[in-house]
Amino acid sequence: MGKIDLKSGFVNLVGIPNSGKSTLINKLVGRKISIVSHKVQTTRFCIRGICNYHLSTKLKAQIIFVDTPGIFFPKRRLEKAMVTAAWSELNLSDKVVFIHDVLKKIDNDTKEIIEKIFEKKSDVILVLNKIDLLPKENLLKKISEIKNLYNFEETFLISAKNGSGCNKLIEYLAKKMPPHSFFYDENTISDLPQSILASEITREKLFKNLNQELPYNLTVETEKWVINTDESVNIQQTIYINKQSYKPIIIGKQGQNIKRIGTLARKELENLLDCKIHLFLHIKFKKNWMDDPSKYLSIGLNYNA
Repeated sequence: MGKIDLKSGFVNLVGIPNSGKSTLINKLVGRKISIVSHKVQTTRFCIRGICNYHLSTKLKAQIIFVDTPGIFFPKRRLEKAMVTAAWSELNLSDKVVFIHDVLKKIDNDTKEIIEKIFEKKSDVILVLNKIDLLPKENLLKKISEIKNLYNFEETFLISAKNGSGCNKLIEYLAKKMPPHSFFYDENTISDLPQSILASEITREKLFKNLNQELPYNLTVETEKWVINTDESVNIQQTIYINKQSYKPIIIGKQGQNIKRIGTLARKELENLLDCKIHLFLHIKFKKNWMDDPSKYLSIGLNYNA
């Protein structure tokens, strides 16, 4: 068999909150590695997903996609740490993809963020997401509007949800990767430890099943991960809250909320890990968890950002 040439590099997915970055990385990688919610600021830290692509019989590329927290103008410590992480990843990437939800206006904040990205990287790729939700006439106006404002290297029209346009994006990025041996084994799809993925899955279910403000004031940690003799896994997780009044909301009437959330998280983890899961959820009050440096360090965020 002849020698196969390899290309490999990092692609940063950036955008304002709720632009579809997490949905897109899951689609590009072909498996769920990043949690998704209609609420903004769901992604709290940078997640890497690996996509291996055959450009030809003698050329293969490995694209390491980096899903970053949405970029906005932060106020709280956690928000500042999230946004700092997103900006810092730009300096480490071979390509930057700016994702914009075509249903949203290009307001002044968005313009300022795009301009800051161009200050760091001159060759930014534009991905317009959710094109299936916009009439063609409106879509053409949106494309014209944003192209008149900025000189993007290339523009792609996609739907991260149904996959439309994603193959063209992957092929383009694969060709743009620099010659380099693969950074990850070809069977690896993410550098995210299973314990953190499990915490994120539970946090996603909390996001989707609780009221508007509550999810931003809680975090989930996997405390124990025990593999049993029958190869099932016992997972113990703690849901940290910063107000005592949140506990009855999470538990719900006769424990219905916590039971539903636990069941949804367990079923998804069983599908992802392909084994039987026994999930045990505990709620713990920790008033200042958002000011606990260890909570930031565990997910790779800078407490002092």
